[in-house]
Parts: sequence; structure tokens; C-alpha cells
Amino acid sequence: MYNVSMITSVKNDFIKELKLLKQEKNILCLDNPKLISEAIKEGWQILHIIKTEKYENSFSDNDILVSENVLNIFTNTKTSQGVVAFVQQKKFELTEPKGDFLILDNVQDPGNVGTLIRSAVGANFLDIYLINCASVCLDKTVRSTMGALFKCRVYEVKDDFLDILKGWNKRIFITTMQGKNIYDVPFPKNIGLVIGNEGHGVSEKLQKIATDNISLPMQNNLESLNAGTSGSIMMYQITYGGKNVRS
Repeated sequence: MYNVSMITSVKNDFIKELKLLKQEKNILCLDNPKLISEAIKEGWQILHIIKTEKYENSFSDNDILVSENVLNIFTNTKTSQGVVAFVQQKKFELTEPKGDFLILDNVQDPGNVGTLIRSAVGANFLDIYLINCASVCLDKTVRSTMGALFKCRVYEVKDDFLDILKGWNKRIFITTMQGKNIYDVPFPKNIGLVIGNEGHGVSEKLQKIATDNISLPMQNNLESLNAGTSGSIMMYQITYGGKNVRS
């Protein structure tokens, strides 16, 4: 469509189209070659790749060569790595999970969402349900996942998901101050773990669905940890904890 050897103007028609594309909510703009390679490897749809001469012989022959000044308008770092990909968010049909799964309830910080997705993949929580959370397409979310986003199934859902969740009849664990010490709990297989909003915790609707309350022990009068930190600790304890029967 754009038969040029290299685009050097930010006013180029194709570049204008990419600017509009970047603003669409279901588009990921990846400016890291490792993340781009992971997305390609896991079968995500690559819409366009623009790159400088540094990557002229990498990725695809159909990619568009651009100058540094053009590439820089799409990057989120001070120093460009030389390539940007526009990727269509992969949608998954909402199905009942067959293993452990994670529910994020109104988690608003993209860094927390990304960290929890990364930890979930490491702990084998491969189905992740985001109820009214920060989008997985946000740059900070994607960067925080460090490529884990492409190795799991993420579902962005609304409050009506709770009716579906109840129908699954799963053990659902939430964190409360009065919950049982997580290190004393023998976790079965195929459970759901809920991480609540940073300021308000788990919503009342989800509290009513929960079957189990757990807590992280704290010393030195700490009340709680960051959502990304606490959720990561809990997933790893559930998966790898010594007391787990996992039956």
C-alpha cells in the first residue's frame, strides 16, 4: 500500500493511520523486540511492524522501514530499541477453567495487573479474569507482564461474570484480615484466587461468592502488602507450598 523504501516524515499518511490505530483499546503497541518475538511465537495477530535499519533483516520482509524520529513517536522509552509492533489483542472464548485461576477485582494500577499476570503464569494460574480492571493493552500493563501476557488466557469481563462464576461451583479464596493463615491451609486443585482493589479490597458481591477466607501473616504492625506483591506470594504458596495436598 505504501511503496516507499523508508518513511522519514511523521506526517506520512501511513504513520497517521498508525497513530489512530495505537489509540484503539484492543491494540497493543509493543516497542520491545523480545515482547514482539513472544507475541509472534504465541500466535497473536501482528497488524504492522515498523522498524529502523537496525532491524532491517529481522522479523518480516513486509515490515515498514522508518527513521528514528518517526519510530520515536510510538515508543514509551527515552531510547528506542529500533522496532515497534501493532498487535491485535487475542480474545478467548469464556470457558470454565480446568486448573487454578486468578480473578482480579477492580485492580486499577496497570503495574499491579501486569505483575499479577506475570506471577500467575509462573505459578500456573493460566486463566485470568479481570473484572473492571486496568486494561491489558495499556503500555505499562504489557511491560509489567514481561511477555507472560502471551502465555496465558486473559478475559476482560464485567460484573455479570459473577453469575457465570457461581455456576462453576469452584472453591473461591479471598483475602481478609480474619482469614486463615495461608501457610496453614492445604489447598486442593482447581481453585480460584481473588485479588481485590488496591484501596477497597474485594467487592461485597465477590465476598458473598467466596467459599474460603485466607490471610497473609504480617509482622511489625503492617496491615497489608501491595496487591501485586501479596497476590504473587499467595499464588506461589498455593502452587508450591509444602502443606498442599492438591487433590
